[in-house]
Amino acid sequence: MKIIYAVDGSPHAEAAAELLKKIPFPANTEVIAASVLEEIPLSARAAERVAPHVREEIHQERTDNANALLATACDQLGDQFASVRKTILCGNPAHELTTLAESEGADVVLIGARGLNVLERFLLGSTSEKILHHAPCSVLVAHLVDDSRETTHPPDRLRILVAYDGSPASDEAVDSLTRLPLTDSTEILLLRVHTMVTAFRQDIKQCLSESWRQEELLAREALDAAANRLEAAGFRQVTTRMQDAGDATTKILNVAKGWDADLILAGNTGKSGLDRFLLGSVCKRLTRHAPCSVWVARTKQTADS
Repeated sequence: MKIIYAVDGSPHAEAAAELLKKIPFPANTEVIAASVLEEIPLSARAAERVAPHVREEIHQERTDNANALLATACDQLGDQFASVRKTILCGNPAHELTTLAESEGADVVLIGARGLNVLERFLLGSTSEKILHHAPCSVLVAHLVDDSRETTHPPDRLRILVAYDGSPASDEAVDSLTRLPLTDSTEILLLRVHTMVTAFRQDIKQCLSESWRQEELLAREALDAAANRLEAAGFRQVTTRMQDAGDATTKILNVAKGWDADLILAGNTGKSGLDRFLLGSVCKRLTRHAPCSVWVARTKQTADS
């Protein structure tokens, strides 16, 4: 496995490093720590007033700072992964990171949910959102852990909430877990949310209809099949849950918070119709508002080019 880790010195980037150490990736995993130097946005008149040697000094200072951040990141991760190397890129962060992921054949791009409010920044809603849409692989968005939050499980345990809807993308999310050497300290909750039309009491009609009952039966079968795949891969603590809700994202977020999840895993696209997980809606809102980190699973073949 190969992971691109975006480093910018922000607290969320540091949280990403902690997440890298907490998730048991395969022993042969290679990490590429990347820092992107954005171009300084100067007007033509302002650029003319900056002497060439001043530009060089600024660039060198920023490069030295990036090298220091990358060296620290490599030292933190060196003992855990088979290979950790660093690279400095120049240009638009979203473009440079997605291009690097494509050229390296990466499996995951790891970014912080928020970044430094300076030139080298990774802001969710701009850079992070673009990477979510255009990365040729899965994207892992790291959130800061709220130190004041009361946890319901020991810190050495890992709780993963899988937002499952039976689509190929959510099946890929499940399969991505089977490729990780997770231990007995990992708990997995497979959550299936049926979106209800609550206006004008339509939810009652939905629940009473034969088509709805048939859909629920098929959903339960798919959910159980996904759980069986995880158990066959050696995971002992797998539970399933089916719930109805007027808004799928809100339900996922509430369950993640109540269950004290460490990570939400979702497919990048979903089934059409009411019961769907679309990158432009659910995944986008999850990465913005989740109380924990979010992994958006994507197969390389279905990546948005």
